[in-house]
Amino acid sequence: MIRPFSDFASIDAQMTTDYKKYADYPHIGIDSIEKDTGKLSGYRTVAEDNVKSGKYLFTKEHIIYSKIRPNLNKVALPTFCGLCSADSYPILPNNEMCNREYLAYVLRSQWFLAYIVPLSGRSNMPKVNREQINGFSWPLPPLDEQEQFAVFIRQSDKSKSLQQAIINKLKILCYQYTM
Repeated sequence: MIRPFSDFASIDAQMTTDYKKYADYPHIGIDSIEKDTGKLSGYRTVAEDNVKSGKYLFTKEHIIYSKIRPNLNKVALPTFCGLCSADSYPILPNNEMCNREYLAYVLRSQWFLAYIVPLSGRSNMPKVNREQINGFSWPLPPLDEQEQFAVFIRQSDKSKSLQQAIINKLKILCYQYTM
């Protein structure tokens, strides 16, 4: 059944400027989100970044979606609470209808990119807004099937990580062998 975005998730934009309260929280800028994979790296605390402008609160239940240059496909699954750049949206899945990992996969999908990129319009800095994201519709399978899919994706990601570790070791061995 095809469902509108608002049925399975919401943009949970709780903005704060209380940087003392959240000084030790991680601050996730869009530069901390790896293209296509959503891997988080290189971030610092709110205090370390000397944050000045409004930021959104997020939890480990959220998905962080970069609304700037959507073609870069920056969609992260944080495992902690923090503040994220106002250049992104914290998206909160409706847990009764939608698995968080499944939704992140959908937001990284070619289907979603084909929908959202043409809407980002502006030539200097393409950007999408809430209404455009809320206008997305998707065939939403039953929750148990989404959860099975999420398990499959986790297993696939572990396999990719293991393969990359093996490749890295082989590179080291080859380098050592040629010396």
